[in-house]
This record gives sequence, structure tokens and C-alpha cells, in this order.
Amino acid sequence: MNEDIISIGANCIVRIRNRFFLLVEIEVALGSVAIEEFVFIRISDREARTLLAGGIQRCTIANSIPRPDDELEVEFICVLIVGGEAFSVFDVENDVDEAVLVPISLREAQRLIRRGARRCTVINR
Repeated sequence: MNEDIISIGANCIVRIRNRFFLLVEIEVALGSVAIEEFVFIRISDREARTLLAGGIQRCTIANSIPRPDDELEVEFICVLIVGGEAFSVFDVENDVDEAVLVPISLREAQRLIRRGARRCTVINR
């Protein structure tokens, strides 16, 4: 029964300044409880190559914010800041659940955070 309550949504690998991250969307839904969290887990180059060879896709990095339409839902999730680079992170859903990162300036990232945007969770292990 737990598998119906907790699930993995979008998942992919992104390379930022020679650092690799496994992005995993954790979704929890039960009654009035609805949690959606994107977690970026720092992984090694070897781990990234192994996961990519195993079928994990690379994250999409787009030049502009995805536009929702009748078949595409787009939700802003968080701001990712890594190694002096910043991204707005979006959950994009149609037939598949996908994460899309859009590069932004550090100034824009700080402005979004000051206005209440969440900072993405990054796990350095």
C-alpha cells in the first residue's frame, strides 16, 4: 500500500560545471496530505555514467520557461544554485513527468528566493 502513497516522479541526471546530480521528484499523496519535493543528489562521474547507461535520462535544460497548454502542465518548483550557476526548476507533465531547468542569473535567483521561492534541496554526499 505504501507504493500508492509515495512515488517517484521526474528523475534525471544533470551536469553543472563538471558536477553531476541525480534529480529525483518525491511525491506523497494521501487524503489531505500532498507533498512534492525535488531533491538533487550529488553523484560521481562514474555513478552518472552507470546510471545513464542504465537508462536514466539527462535532465532538460531549456533557454526559456516551458509554456503550458491543453496537454502540458507546467509548475515552478524551486531555485537551484550550484557552483555560482542558478536555475529555475519546473515540473513538466504530459504523458511523462519531466524536470526542466532554465538558467537564470544569480541576481534573479536571489530575487526569487527573497520573494518566497523555495531553494532546491541539494544533498552533497
